[in-house]
Amino acid sequence: MNHFLTFWRKLTNIGVHSDMSYVDIKRVHMVNLISLLCLLPTIFFAIVNLIDHRYVLSVINFSNSLCASTVLLLQYYGKNNSAKATLLISNSVFFFAGALLYKNGGEYFLMCTLIVSMLMYDNRRVHISLCITVAFLISLLYLIPDILPAVQQVPKSRSVFNIINALVFMVVAVNFFLDIIYKNMRKIEDQRHKLEAMNQDKEKIFSIIAHDIKSPFANLEALVFMLRNQMLSHTNSQEYIQQVYQQITQQNQALDDLLQWGSSNMRGMNTKASVVQIEPLIQDIVKLFHEQTQSKQLEIDINISEATRVLAIKDHAVIILRNLISNAIKFSYANGKVSIYSSTDKIYTHIHIQDEGIGINATKSAVLFNEIQQKSYGTEDEPGSGVGLVLCKDLIERNKGIVEIKSTPNKGSVFTVGLPSCPPIYTDSEIKEPSCC
Repeated sequence: MNHFLTFWRKLTNIGVHSDMSYVDIKRVHMVNLISLLCLLPTIFFAIVNLIDHRYVLSVINFSNSLCASTVLLLQYYGKNNSAKATLLISNSVFFFAGALLYKNGGEYFLMCTLIVSMLMYDNRRVHISLCITVAFLISLLYLIPDILPAVQQVPKSRSVFNIINALVFMVVAVNFFLDIIYKNMRKIEDQRHKLEAMNQDKEKIFSIIAHDIKSPFANLEALVFMLRNQMLSHTNSQEYIQQVYQQITQQNQALDDLLQWGSSNMRGMNTKASVVQIEPLIQDIVKLFHEQTQSKQLEIDINISEATRVLAIKDHAVIILRNLISNAIKFSYANGKVSIYSSTDKIYTHIHIQDEGIGINATKSAVLFNEIQQKSYGTEDEPGSGVGLVLCKDLIERNKGIVEIKSTPNKGSVFTVGLPSCPPIYTDSEIKEPSCC
C-alpha cells in the first residue's frame, strides 16, 4: 500500500517545480489527477464499446485516453499551460461528441469541464468564453435531433452512471479548491499575526530609542560643549569626564542590545539554542562593571558551580544577565552586596540576582517586564542602559524561559531567570554524561 501511495504521489507531482506558488502547484496536481482518472476508465470503455459494436464511441474513448497521456507528457516537460489547454479542449470535444451521437450524459461532463476551467484560470475573459462555448454546445445537444437510432445509443444505466460520476467530480473539484482557499486564508492569517508581532517589536525599538537614547546624548552634547569651551575647573572636568565615559559605556551597551534584538527579528534569522555555561559568562559580565562596583564599593558574590549549564541562545543569555546585573549594581546602595547564585528544578536552571538596594513596590514590579518604564537613575545617579526589562522578558520567552521578581522597598530585590536545564558537566575524576542536544 505504501509503495502504491508513493507511486501515486510521484504521478500527481509530475510537472511540479520548487519555484511554483502554492496555488500553481495545486493546479498542476488537479490537471494530473483529472488526466489519471480519465486514463483507465476511457481505455476500459473503449474496449467495452468495441465489444458492443459502438466503434465510433470506442474511438472517442480511446482518443480521450491518448489525450490524457499527452497531458501528462506535457506536464513532464514543464509545459503546464499547454497541458491545461489540451485537457480542457480535448475533453470538451470528446464529451460533446459522445453526448451528441450516443446520448451518454456527456453534457454533465461538459459542465465539469467548465468548472475545472474556472478553477484553472484566473482570467475572467477565459471564464466567459468557455461559459459561452459550453452553453452553446449543450444547447446543440438538445436542439439537434438524434443522429443515431435509439438501439445504437448507450443504455440508460450507463447514462445515469456518467451523470452520477460527473456530479461527484463537481463536488470533489470544488472542495479541492475550497481546501486550497481555506489553507491560503490560514497562511495569510498567520502571516498577518507575524507582521503584527514584527511591527510591535519595531515600535518597541523606536519607543526605547526615543525614550532613553536621545536624552543622554543631549546631556553628552552639553558636557562636551562645556569641556571644549573650558567652562569647568580641572577638578570638575575630571568628574564630568567620568560621567561622559559612564554614559557612553551605557549607551553603547544599549545600542548593542537593540541591534541584537532587532537582528533576532529579521526574516531568515533562525539562531538555535546551544549549551551555555553560566559561571564563566557571569564572570565576564561582572568584569564589564568593575569600575561601577569599585566606585560604589560593592561586593559581588558569585556562587554558581562551573558545571551549571542551560540550553539557550548565548547572545540572548548575555543580554539578559548583563541587563539584570547592571540594574542590580545601579540600584544598590554604596558598600552593599550583590549576590548571584543558582538553583535547579526538573525543568529549569534558575539564576538569582539579589541586591541590597532601593527595591520596587508591588504595583510597579507587577508591570515591570510588560511596559517600558519611565527613565530612572541609580542610587548615585547612574543613567539606565535604555533597553530595560521589556527586552529581557522578550528574550527570555524566546529561549523558553521564565522570569520572576521579589522585591521589598528599601531592602532590595531578587530577580530570577529560569532557562531550560542541561545535565551538569562533571570534573575530570568523574564520569561525564552525554552533552545536551
